[in-house]
Amino acid sequence: MELSQRGGFHDWFRGIAAFTVLATFALVILGGVVRVTESGLGCPDWPGCDGGIFPPLETKAIIEYSHRITASFVVGPLILFLCIAAWVRYRRERWVVIPATLAFGLVIAQAGLGGATVLSELPGATVMAHLAVGESLVAVLVLLAVVAYRGPLLLEMPGWGLGKTRRFPILVVIAGVAVFLLLLSGSYVTITGAFGACSEWPTCLSDNAFPGERLQVINMFHRYVAAGVGLFVLYSLHLGFRGRTQPKEIRIFSMAAVALFVAQVLVGAAVVFGDFSQDMRALHLAMATSVWIAVSALAVMTFSSPDTRWGGVTDG
Repeated sequence: MELSQRGGFHDWFRGIAAFTVLATFALVILGGVVRVTESGLGCPDWPGCDGGIFPPLETKAIIEYSHRITASFVVGPLILFLCIAAWVRYRRERWVVIPATLAFGLVIAQAGLGGATVLSELPGATVMAHLAVGESLVAVLVLLAVVAYRGPLLLEMPGWGLGKTRRFPILVVIAGVAVFLLLLSGSYVTITGAFGACSEWPTCLSDNAFPGERLQVINMFHRYVAAGVGLFVLYSLHLGFRGRTQPKEIRIFSMAAVALFVAQVLVGAAVVFGDFSQDMRALHLAMATSVWIAVSALAVMTFSSPDTRWGGVTDG
């Protein structure tokens, strides 16, 4: 089956792929709410809750159970549907089948890690693995959605780069990896309880940028990583809207990703100035995941080709 980019790819598949990205984003944010409200053991067993099917009428149990319900009855079925549709309708298209199948494998692994996290009473390594798999799942679904809308990936450098912008395709991929590592760094701050160790911003305590206490070191390490990643990401992404040779959507997404990253830095500062409120910490994770989605989409768009017909036939 050959699927032309303009007419052959079914709109329902594109729409469901995009909606699944949004649903998975919401699931990650719900997971962040579970973490910042310390609701991970609101349901101390798995897959049930407190020995029953429904949670007790307690805030932490309801928060944790909402996260499970979203995963089990919204995100999981959506990904299963995409995987089945990929194999039934688009099985000759590797850039549809591979990410759809990988997403299904990741959501199964994510469910297993979620159960292991609860049953083992929230060990730090398992909690971080749970987040890492969740963010990886988001990126794979972004890949699927972007190729469904824009075209298959071509594992070669795009032809629109001139001068310094020629480095943009490689730099945006590296920037994506850097943002992912920054997400894990932030997760480690939360897991260790170091989020409140530094009560000032951008320094830690009383103009002390190099504290000696362990939790303060962890907190400041995350800030230094964020500063380094931020400078690299901002430099890389500015190449995406510098000049006029890039496709319009590359320029738009580059500017959007820069705006999101700057907003994320400001939210990080607001977390400190807001006395580490649960709302601001949840927003901090939401903004970080938004940056991750934007950079992931940008990297996929950079190497996708709207001029290539599905099935490997290139428009003349």
